[in-house]
Amino acid sequence: MGSAEWEQPTLQERRRELRGRIGRFQRHWMDFGPALLYMLPALALIAAFTYIPFLRAIYLSFFVVNRNTFQPSHFMGLTYYLRVLNIGDSPFGDIYLRSLLTTAVFTLMVVPLSIVAAVGLALLAQAKLRKIGIFRTIFTMTVTISIASASVIWSLIYSPNVGLFRGLLGVLHLNSTSILTDSHTALAAVALTTIWTSLGFNFVIALAGLQTIPKDLYESAMIDGAGHWRTFRRVTVPMLGPTLLFLLVIATIACLQAFTQFKVLIDSVGPDRSTAVFVYTIFDAFWMQNDYGFASAMSVVLFLVVLGLTISQLRLDRKVHYQ
Repeated sequence: MGSAEWEQPTLQERRRELRGRIGRFQRHWMDFGPALLYMLPALALIAAFTYIPFLRAIYLSFFVVNRNTFQPSHFMGLTYYLRVLNIGDSPFGDIYLRSLLTTAVFTLMVVPLSIVAAVGLALLAQAKLRKIGIFRTIFTMTVTISIASASVIWSLIYSPNVGLFRGLLGVLHLNSTSILTDSHTALAAVALTTIWTSLGFNFVIALAGLQTIPKDLYESAMIDGAGHWRTFRRVTVPMLGPTLLFLLVIATIACLQAFTQFKVLIDSVGPDRSTAVFVYTIFDAFWMQNDYGFASAMSVVLFLVVLGLTISQLRLDRKVHYQ
């Protein structure tokens, strides 16, 4: 080897390199520093009301928490997590696993129907008809209605005192005085309310996705002799892939975290625990049983379920066409 390969950088070269690094850091800070200052209030709020409580919940999930001081008093290890998963001798049976299953069934009821309905309405809203803007406004009205308000409206619709509802019960051969007190229909009733509430948001997103599809693709399909169904299947659905993936992830997370509609419409675990979704079970453990450590463990389990499903759904990104 030549002697040049063993030469060490001189002191001046090291100083120039150090000054260069300092200069690059200063330039980066000049770009990022003001942005960070603008973000600090939002970051502080997010940390105070999201990350710190979440880390606190993880910590409390391993302890028995004193009901008066709200401080951990006895280390429990993984006992609460095993209790949620019904591992070992549990006096509670499988009610917590059942609540997870109820949440999964509720999600399967809501997510596909809400997305299909939103895409169908978006296709109708693109029709070249007079006064179509009026229908677009009607389709988006549920965006302005909160879940709590919508639940109150639907509780009146489901009331057995409404003549139209009594007639519907007769057509469906239901003997229950209310659809919300029948274990066979209560979960479906809440699912219908949720679909109606989320329809406006899903419609807006689906319509925006449809409007980004180039018209040239439809013209090419028409020239090739493709019918409406084939055009929809071969052009619209693939090009709408990013939008559908977004709606799938958002709708799934919303269903897994659903609580307000169950609280307003049912305000209990429902007939035969048919509407005892996982979040309502967490609410019951925290506020009714005052079992803070166990409720924290259930919250962590819910986070892991949501995280796992979100990651698995985002893997579909490989099959989505962005261009």
